[in-house]
Amino acid sequence: MKLGIIGLPGSGKTTVFRALTGGIEITDRKGHLEPALGVVKVSDPRLDWLADHYKPKKITPVHVEYMDIPGVGSEGKAQHSISDKILAHTRTAEALVHCIRFYDSAMSGAANPISDYKAVEDEMILSDFAIVEKRLERVSKDAQKGRKDLAEELSLLKEAYEILEQGKPLRIFPPAVESDKLKGFAFLSAKPQLLLINSGENKTKAEIDRLRTELREITADQPNITIDSLNADAEAEIARLSEEDAREFLDELELEEGAKERIIKKSFELLNYIVFFTAGEPEVRAWQLQNGMSAVKAAGTVHSDMERGFIRAEVVSYDDFKAAGSLAAAHKVGKVRLEGRDYLIKDGDIILFRFNV
Repeated sequence: MKLGIIGLPGSGKTTVFRALTGGIEITDRKGHLEPALGVVKVSDPRLDWLADHYKPKKITPVHVEYMDIPGVGSEGKAQHSISDKILAHTRTAEALVHCIRFYDSAMSGAANPISDYKAVEDEMILSDFAIVEKRLERVSKDAQKGRKDLAEELSLLKEAYEILEQGKPLRIFPPAVESDKLKGFAFLSAKPQLLLINSGENKTKAEIDRLRTELREITADQPNITIDSLNADAEAEIARLSEEDAREFLDELELEEGAKERIIKKSFELLNYIVFFTAGEPEVRAWQLQNGMSAVKAAGTVHSDMERGFIRAEVVSYDDFKAAGSLAAAHKVGKVRLEGRDYLIKDGDIILFRFNV
């Protein structure tokens, strides 16, 4: 899973990056227009239990890659402008963590979170509009020459153009991410967003909740939007602490878990991802998969040969496996099932793929 952290300069975006990546310092940024990268292992007690059971040579968790994308205006252009290079990096993200400043700053002034949110959203809409406008012009000319194969794309582009012209994001237009004609453009305003309120220590829970409500009302007509909050300075400090000290700090803040774990869970929900496992003595591994995917597609996630030569899947749920105590015991009590290519994978499934190529 690849997530891009975006926001205006001064939004605390880089501090959020450090909080989410466990305190990793930025070391691989090649220039001020290059994103910093951080890779985080997704903690999963189910994977830990399976690893303890099998004692494998290798344990592989799911990973999340974060990109700290340079802020709007970082290129020295007019404020609230985004360079093509920054946009190109942003388009590679599966979803965006949109950092919104909710604290006063000597450098950036008083907090204006709604205005800041709209500024970044408007820039993404304008960027998408430029792409659609250019493509629409070209496709229209080719269609006039008798290219009947362009009819569907032309119709979709016209719809997208009208939506963007009204200042609305393509998030409300499902074909932008579902249609083979459009999804290759990786429209920014179509990407799922986690709106992350970055509050200072002086903001009360009531103030944060009011802002949450306001953001929820503004985005009420948009799918694939979720909202959370954090104090990035405090969370970045927690990320550097030992597990024991971090727990003490979180208790003081009345938080059950740190931002690192919380945002990963939110992101999985936002992108509708689940986790399945492959397990044995060589390796115990967790795999992320879109909810609703079939067994044959899950096999392809592991290896293309498994998808191509798929025969069947031997499936047992994690809960049934753990309750039985072993795979052999799960077989004896009838908890291991043989599933065909169209079986829909469930979160926590432990799978052995049978294939022949």
